[in-house]
Amino acid sequence: MAMTMEDTPISAHAEHRHTIVKLQAPGRDLGMMGVLVHVIGDALNNLAVIIAALVIWLTSSPTRFYADPGVSTAISILILVSAIPLVKNSGKILMQSAPRGVDLEDVKHDLEKIPGIESVHELHIWRLDQKKSIASAHVVVSNNEMTDFMDQAKTVKECLHAYGIHSATLQPELASPVLVTTQNPSSPSNRNSSRSENTLVRKRNKEYR
Repeated sequence: MAMTMEDTPISAHAEHRHTIVKLQAPGRDLGMMGVLVHVIGDALNNLAVIIAALVIWLTSSPTRFYADPGVSTAISILILVSAIPLVKNSGKILMQSAPRGVDLEDVKHDLEKIPGIESVHELHIWRLDQKKSIASAHVVVSNNEMTDFMDQAKTVKECLHAYGIHSATLQPELASPVLVTTQNPSSPSNRNSSRSENTLVRKRNKEYR
């Protein structure tokens, strides 16, 4: 059974900022907004052509022929102004920006408050679309055995879930490096073992002869 935030001890999220931060709504669907702007632009363009044609037809002023380029220019400016927010929001997603209302410092603060996690670095949060966000991070753990890392990973995912991030890749790292001792080939014990092995090989060669 999947663990929820209600099943997690309160102390695991006691000092986390996600309990007080309010996330912003993702906004309207950019695809539907693009379609809406396109349809409205076509409708206004058709309406402007009809109005300009009536002005040219029904009036006798020598400046009546400026109605067509004037209305067309106004419609073009209106379409441009309405398209700027659409391009701005879609550009932020293409540039892999963080979700609206999510501060990286708040996320890092919450993750470093989890027991057993020393620090977090290489934290990246970006959006694939308006509703789906993903994250990746390097997590430095205090336990070199990493036996409880899976429990810490569950708490990390719960924190990210509170920020609207439902997919994350975590790379654990040790707080203190593990020293691996290797034998020195120039040590007396190693030289003696090498000599004994060479002597044994020579004896076997003599027996085969």
